[in-house]
Amino acid sequence: MIPNKTKHAFAGTSLFVAIVLSISVLEAHEPSPAPKIDSQHVVTEPLAGDPDKEIDIKIYTFPPHSATPWHIHQDSVEIAHMLQGSIMLEKTGKPSYEVAEGETNILPPNVVHRGWNPSDTEAATLYVVRIKPQGAPLATIVSPPTDAGQAPSESEYPEDE
Repeated sequence: MIPNKTKHAFAGTSLFVAIVLSISVLEAHEPSPAPKIDSQHVVTEPLAGDPDKEIDIKIYTFPPHSATPWHIHQDSVEIAHMLQGSIMLEKTGKPSYEVAEGETNILPPNVVHRGWNPSDTEAATLYVVRIKPQGAPLATIVSPPTDAGQAPSESEYPEDE
């Protein structure tokens, strides 16, 4: 016959092991957060000949499966040159399209859009020049349009920009 103290100790140990295993199983099924897009500031300076505007240059690295939220660059022109990899770009009311390595995309002011890296393995790096009103934010996050297409869902990416 097993003494009560031993039974209680065994039951307590079993309960502890069960809890630890349950936590491990839950953590294994918990989705990992979407990877963050890295932003490296290059320079911001006044636009020559127009004191009301400035040029802002950044290098963005999109890890695999990362994306920006829907946003606009208010009254700003965005010129993006793909240095490595590729991203998909989606504009309100338009089909998504790829911006591949070596290509340049020019986005007019106030276009609601988002970009994402669909690759499973390769990061995408782009060099971005924005001509914008002096002191204005680089981007303004907006609600997703009703015709949002193929990009990851809102919950799949961080609000980084």
